[in-house]
Amino acid sequence: MREYVVENEFVKAVRKAGGVAYKLTSQTANGLPDRLVLFPAAKTIFVELKAPGKMMRPLQRKRRYQLMKLGFPVLCIDRMPQIRPFITAALSWTPGELFPEGIGARIPDLEITTLPSEHSDLDDFGETLEPIDPEDLMGFYELDEDGDDA
Repeated sequence: MREYVVENEFVKAVRKAGGVAYKLTSQTANGLPDRLVLFPAAKTIFVELKAPGKMMRPLQRKRRYQLMKLGFPVLCIDRMPQIRPFITAALSWTPGELFPEGIGARIPDLEITTLPSEHSDLDDFGETLEPIDPEDLMGFYELDEDGDDA
């Protein structure tokens, strides 16, 4: 069975349950989950859909980790029988609480490595941790008295 078959049935089931499952595409960020699932009462869940037995790629697992650190549930559905338990769990879930365990396909943990000490100024997203002090920024952009760039 192909991924699109699971995806089509998933989208129909979400719609039938009163939600929407928007297709996620991004020109700037690869590896995002396939669907952004929204249910009433601000329930927001990211779902990666796969053909049966297929696994999430390392970049997809990294995006999952990043989204989960922000507090969003991220699941993988790769078989038709996983759809109904997902719908039931999503409808009973309250945002801000942990999403029920054991829903969807098992996702291997992302291997977390420790960065060398010369990269200790990076956060979990690979961004540099620099102090944001307005005084530090004052010299970057100054206007002359006419309001033009200096």
